[in-house]
Amino acid sequence: MDRGDQGRPLPCAIRLLPPSQGGSDTVPNENIFNCLYKNPEATFKLICFPWAGGGSVHFAKWGQDTHDSLEVHSLRLPGRESRIEEPFANDISQLVDEVVCALQPVIQDKQFAFFGHRYLISVLKDFRGVPSI
Repeated sequence: MDRGDQGRPLPCAIRLLPPSQGGSDTVPNENIFNCLYKNPEATFKLICFPWAGGGSVHFAKWGQDTHDSLEVHSLRLPGRESRIEEPFANDISQLVDEVVCALQPVIQDKQFAFFGHRYLISVLKDFRGVPSI
């Protein structure tokens, strides 16, 4: 798969801590995108991005109170929530790669929309260049 405008492949095997440091080889998608209330009958997915200092739990609970046609997913950033053992992201392009790779299986089967704060701008800028989405 191509990155589009930057011409480098997406590293869709997302690394956590190196195995030599007690980590696993990859971060499961469920750790990157939180969906507390899965709804296979939903026809639409809302993908939420937290504000600086925020977490996925603020959005994840929305899935309980929304219409049956909607499924809510929210991003968990490294170093927060269930990813607390991971180092904080210090490279935006690496973080964007991780988010784009994790998004692909989440959005491939249904219509979707993004909801988020300024962080979203960085993600969407690179997200547009992924041809398979």
